Amino acid sequence: MSNDVSKFISKLDKLRDEGIEVFVPSKQETITVSPLNLKQQKDLISSVLDGVKGTLDFSRTLNNIILDNSGIDDLKIFDKIPFTISMRVQALGTKYITGEDKVDLQVVLDNIKKTKLQFKQEKIIEYKNLKINLAVPTLKEENALLKRGVSDLGSAETTNYKEEVSVLYMLEMVKYIKELEIEEVAVNMPDVKITDRINLVEKLPLAIYTDIADYIEAVTSYNTGLLTVGNNKVSIDALFFDSGSAE
Repeated sequence: MSNDVSKFISKLDKLRDEGIEVFVPSKQETITVSPLNLKQQKDLISSVLDGVKGTLDFSRTLNNIILDNSGIDDLKIFDKIPFTISMRVQALGTKYITGEDKVDLQVVLDNIKKTKLQFKQEKIIEYKNLKINLAVPTLKEENALLKRGVSDLGSAETTNYKEEVSVLYMLEMVKYIKELEIEEVAVNMPDVKITDRINLVEKLPLAIYTDIADYIEAVTSYNTGLLTVGNNKVSIDALFFDSGSAE
C-alpha cells in the first residue's frame, strides 16, 4: 500500500472517530459511536434477496456493526433500535419513505429517550418444582443463536416455510431463557451447546410457554412502540439502509 493511500485511510478513520451520540436504554446514558461506512451499508443491503435466511443474516450483520462501532460487549437487544436509527439518520438523514408515506425518524429518536422500560430485564417463572430464569439477551448472545439459525435453514431453495417458522420460533424462545433449575439441579443456558439448549426447551412443560411468550411480547411491544410514528411503523430491514428509502 502506497504512503499516500495509508495517509488517506488514516484521515478517513479520524473522520469516523468524531462519532455520533446514541442514547442507550439499558444503561440510561448517552455514548459516542462510530458512524456507518460504505462497506457496512453494502453488507446490510446484500441480505435483501435471501428470504428468511437473509433476514437472520441481516440481524447478525447489524448486531456486529453495532458491537464494532460502539465497542460495548454487553448491549441488550432492545438497545438495537437507538443505534440503528441514529446511524441511519447520520448517514441518510431523518426522512424515511415507506410506501406512499414519509416518516420523520427524529420522532423515533425522541420516543427512545421518553419511553420508559415497561419490563424487567430478568424475570423468574415457576411451575411445580421447575424454576426458569428469563432474561433479555445481549446482542452477542443473540448472534450465537442467529448463526445457528442460518446453519439450520441452509439454502433458501431447500427450506420450506414450515421449517422456517419452526426454526425461528424455537430460536426466539431459547434466546430469552437464561437458566433452568429443578430439584437443585441448575443449568446455565449460555454455557450449554445450542443443540442441547434447544433440546431442553423442547422438553419444557407446555403450561409454562404462555408465561415465556408474555415476557417476550413485553420486549417486542416496547420495540414496536418506539418504531411507531402516527399510523406508520418503521421497518428495520435491509431496505431501511438503502438510499432509496430517504429520497
